[in-house]
Amino acid sequence: MNVGEELLGKRIIKTHPPRDGMQLVRLESVAIFICSQCTSEKTARLVAVRGVSLLCNGCYGRMRASAAESDQQARKSTGGSSAASTSPSAVADNQVSPLQAEGLAWVVVEERASGLPYSVINTGRTVEWKFHVRAEHLLHGMCPVPAEMADRASPHEPLDLIFLQGRHRIRVLDEQEGARLRVEGAEPLLTGVTWQPFVLPGTRVSVRWETWGKLRLAFTPLDKPVVFGGTVVRYAYDPRIMTRELAAFDARVDRVEELVLNALRELGYLDEKGRALLPQEALLRNTIERAQTERPPTKKIHGAIERLLSRGVLTWEQGSVNGASVLHCPARTGETPVPLLCYAPMLRVAEREDLREGATGAAYGTSAHRVSGHLMRIGHLGRSASPEAEAAYREDHRRAGLAGPHELPRGYTYVREHERGM
Repeated sequence: MNVGEELLGKRIIKTHPPRDGMQLVRLESVAIFICSQCTSEKTARLVAVRGVSLLCNGCYGRMRASAAESDQQARKSTGGSSAASTSPSAVADNQVSPLQAEGLAWVVVEERASGLPYSVINTGRTVEWKFHVRAEHLLHGMCPVPAEMADRASPHEPLDLIFLQGRHRIRVLDEQEGARLRVEGAEPLLTGVTWQPFVLPGTRVSVRWETWGKLRLAFTPLDKPVVFGGTVVRYAYDPRIMTRELAAFDARVDRVEELVLNALRELGYLDEKGRALLPQEALLRNTIERAQTERPPTKKIHGAIERLLSRGVLTWEQGSVNGASVLHCPARTGETPVPLLCYAPMLRVAEREDLREGATGAAYGTSAHRVSGHLMRIGHLGRSASPEAEAAYREDHRRAGLAGPHELPRGYTYVREHERGM
């Protein structure tokens, strides 16, 4: 299959090389399907195609690991040999066999932060729900809605949107022209939403729809704004989504280090703190496969990992893998222990210079304030940055005196620092 084709009514935005008669593809949005291997209903963007059958990412990973094991056993039976691969003993003293190392390169990471509605309450007169903003919502002007609303709202009638900070209305600079309901496909959505620039990927939104009336989108202000990975965050958020979809300004890196960090943050297991974790074997494989041009040699990737470890950008943690090759952290009893490379975004309380409050000294949340420049991941949506965004990032990166390349990282766009009135 190729990028641009459709599968399950969704456009394919990324394809992986066919392996063992299977091909893994990423869809533009989640789709519902039945996995032919485990026969379970799945809701996911990643789908493996095997002939006319569809498999979930978990079964795909397990079958790849099984194929690798069979291949390794075949080489052993014919007297073949391979160099032993070991994982570092920073958190575990046990050696990892070549067979285990091959399997660890294909561990399965389950995506838990979907951006779909949750905590849905239907009183008959109102429908309330919560969700976390994803990059695709911001880029496409969309807002997810639950079936309880989609079954009752008219797709032809525009809806008035009101943005709230807690219970107080936010004065926005970009007026809404009226969002409309779209019910085609697996996910009902509101389209035509003009998201305000202070909304970041990962921001939690509480929505209240008065039947046939207004739609209120409320953001919960933090008691104290924080700086997450170099970006000022003012509202309640999911750190896992921010790790996935915001780039980190807290790590000064060269090109290969950048490739390593992007692969880890975009594909790794995410815990509740937003830490991204992967076995070194899986990180190595994905870093090589994701490099579009001039794929770095294995030796350079190992060197980049060592430098990131020496500076504390990466650390070692202990996780485990179950019999289905699914990765967990912290380690679970009865599973195979696995050393994991870990990226933890720097988190601190925002200081005055971070916020740059207005001269009036008005209370946080009501004064004009700075929205810091930030990178947002868009490559997985089949989008690329505009020339204007590339130029803005290049200029701001040089002005800040940051080390490393001044070019916008692959798969990201740049939202420049700006002032907003609220």
